[in-house]
Amino acid sequence: MRVRAPASGRAPASAVLAAAALMVLASCSGAGTPKTVPVHGEYADAARAAYERARARAYAPRRFKTLFSGEVAQSVGGIARGYLSAWWDGRRLVWKTSAPLAGAGGGGTLSLDAPRSGPVPFPGELDGRDAIGVLLGVLDLAPTGPVSSSHDGFRDSLDERGRAALLDERLRIVGLELPDGTRVRYEPGDGIPRRIDAKSRDGSAHLELSSFGDWPASEPIP
Repeated sequence: MRVRAPASGRAPASAVLAAAALMVLASCSGAGTPKTVPVHGEYADAARAAYERARARAYAPRRFKTLFSGEVAQSVGGIARGYLSAWWDGRRLVWKTSAPLAGAGGGGTLSLDAPRSGPVPFPGELDGRDAIGVLLGVLDLAPTGPVSSSHDGFRDSLDERGRAALLDERLRIVGLELPDGTRVRYEPGDGIPRRIDAKSRDGSAHLELSSFGDWPASEPIP
């Protein structure tokens, strides 16, 4: 089945997904299991543009502090419940926890300029840039790879190592895939995700946003 793009103007998100969904349904006709299919042209461009807008908002110059509550479960071991506090200055993320997360200790500093800058507050073998992206809800990578569509959204491939973003029918980022097998799912929010569910071979983390606000440059980290 061939789906025509609108003759002029930008297609609304619902129309983009509906057209892509038709391609998926057509490709799955007669099959028992839904699958993804490649998306090209205006529909792929819309998915990439939505990701790029989210990336630009997340990594624009801004300072904020945030608090998450939640729990972390090791693959071998018990469940730790507590809080994750974070301070972001646009390039550097300082984080602290009330209980060790995934064996990473009680805190650390991550930087976009130093991917191996320290321990991360999530399970899995994440580098600093990926861990920052998990917290912000979007990786600082251009969506230049292939785009595919399923019955409920899009998958933007971000690099050749397996990094990818999942977008829902409203073209919101609702998940990330990372090279070490870590998978992240989100409840999108305003400025930062409301909920983060991360899972890797080492364990899982489930965090819910408790507070989010500006972090004045004159305010020290407690």
